[in-house]
Amino acid sequence: MHVGVTLPKSNFCKIIMLTLMVCTLFIGLGVYALSVVAQTKETIEIRQTTVPLLLNSGEVQTKEAEVSILLWFENGDIPHETWTKRPTPDWVWTYNELQTGSEKTAATLSGHQLIDKNEESNLYKWYNTMVPELAKTGGLIYLDERVDQAMDISAYLSKTNALPAQWALIGNLLSIAAYQNDFMTSVLAGPDRINIQMLSRGKNTEGRTVLAIPALLTEF
Repeated sequence: MHVGVTLPKSNFCKIIMLTLMVCTLFIGLGVYALSVVAQTKETIEIRQTTVPLLLNSGEVQTKEAEVSILLWFENGDIPHETWTKRPTPDWVWTYNELQTGSEKTAATLSGHQLIDKNEESNLYKWYNTMVPELAKTGGLIYLDERVDQAMDISAYLSKTNALPAQWALIGNLLSIAAYQNDFMTSVLAGPDRINIQMLSRGKNTEGRTVLAIPALLTEF
């Protein structure tokens, strides 16, 4: 003899419907979670590929820029792997030694190259990777980018959310030092902490502009 519990047909249907609703709810939550993860990943990728340098800023029409990079090691020791981590595939490092005010010998690696917009994007990714790595060994990166075009510095600073700290206008030369959150290194310029310095000389678009991070080392 079979002994069991017999559910009324109406209750059985309710249980089936409730089960289907719960399954549908979990499926919906799963799809939503996946979409949020995908959107978050996409947002992170967009932020990581955003390049606040000159060619990709939308503020210049020129197709090429001159880039100079100096790696500074105060203690004179350059990690071996630094030589092989280059901003561009055909980049060439030049080694040099300099006497510092503390009577120590600092070591530097420097290089110079013409780049286009794609190379600038790759260079900025390299910069973001190298800054924290070099900081572990006391190394600093100085980046200098120049284009043959005068530009509206204030528009660039506004677009990249940089806060001006110092400025000067001499004839047709405008110089602004500012602080921008996208750049990891910074220096003190008098009482102000800055990590970006821009100079533009000329009229309208005829002229020349330099973007230096964190500060200008050579004459403009």
